[in-house]
Amino acid sequence: MNLQELLQQGLPYLSHYGLVIVFAGALLEGETVILLAGVLCHRGVLPLDWTVMVAAVGAFAGDQIWFHLGHHFGPVALTYFPRLAKHADEIRPWFDQKSDWIALGSRFIYGSRTVAPLLLGMHDYPATRFALINILSASLWAVAVVAAGYLIGAGAEQIFGRIEHIEQLLLAVFLIMLFRWWYRRRKR
Repeated sequence: MNLQELLQQGLPYLSHYGLVIVFAGALLEGETVILLAGVLCHRGVLPLDWTVMVAAVGAFAGDQIWFHLGHHFGPVALTYFPRLAKHADEIRPWFDQKSDWIALGSRFIYGSRTVAPLLLGMHDYPATRFALINILSASLWAVAVVAAGYLIGAGAEQIFGRIEHIEQLLLAVFLIMLFRWWYRRRKR
């Protein structure tokens, strides 16, 4: 069985379980997964509206988890995440004056997506206020990232014509990401 046949057989599973993958990717801070989901929306494999909604819900849930970890466990939570502690010191000075902006914008800044909700929870930021701002932020992020993926798919089609086997490209990108993750873990 070659790669093309494997992908053709796997496509129905991707269209069936794709939204679950989108949710998990958004929950676990995976812009790449959401970008690829946008490309699949362009191809008609995933429904655009549901993909955006599921990505927003996953991103919202992930940030809520981080916020409540910070709220309930405080500084002890940072001891389990030494890399987060490193970023925490960089953004702590802004919490007194710009906490609403941090709650809204941290999702769009690499390196602060998990640490900002954790620190906001630690600094007694109101949970209801965070949830409301987080709904707005997660929705804007989901629309932007899925739309970017959709436009990448449309742009690739304009440049290369109808790509018949884009699934092979997506699999290659996924395998490269998986290898990179494995290599980084092994290197540590």
